[in-house]
Amino acid sequence: MTDQDPVSDALLDVVYGLAVVGSKSEDGEPNGMTANWMSQVSFEPRVFAVAVQSGAHTRANIDATKVFSISILPEGSKDLSLKFTRKSSSGEGRLEGEPVSYHGTGTPILDAATAWIECRVVDQIEPGDHVVYFGEVVAGGKGDGTATTLRDTGMSYAG
Repeated sequence: MTDQDPVSDALLDVVYGLAVVGSKSEDGEPNGMTANWMSQVSFEPRVFAVAVQSGAHTRANIDATKVFSISILPEGSKDLSLKFTRKSSSGEGRLEGEPVSYHGTGTPILDAATAWIECRVVDQIEPGDHVVYFGEVVAGGKGDGTATTLRDTGMSYAG
């Protein structure tokens, strides 16, 4: 916390979940990136929103294919989440060694996930340095374990 920025301190107090956003290139190459700015935003239809950095490889994939997945990370998965934070121009290597499954959208879903959803983009906005994608939920499932939060990892991505 900082004494000089009370707004940042307040934003850091919001509870953020931690997930891997799955995407694929136009050629079908899978990719994953860690995210924590996400939320369900509608019941009917079910719509889920996720924020992705404007220059991220994941953005290029989602823009090209209009689909993404969310793999909710389990407790104790800090190392796994860090693997998907590496900057990459292609996303190559992020999923290496990680067991994944594929369903209707063809985007990767981590087998370690406590829950997962797949979405088709229905809208997007770019209010700042991130693009917010709104995806209609087309599939989902529940795995084992308890979801982790960003705070559980000791990491910070807010403010």
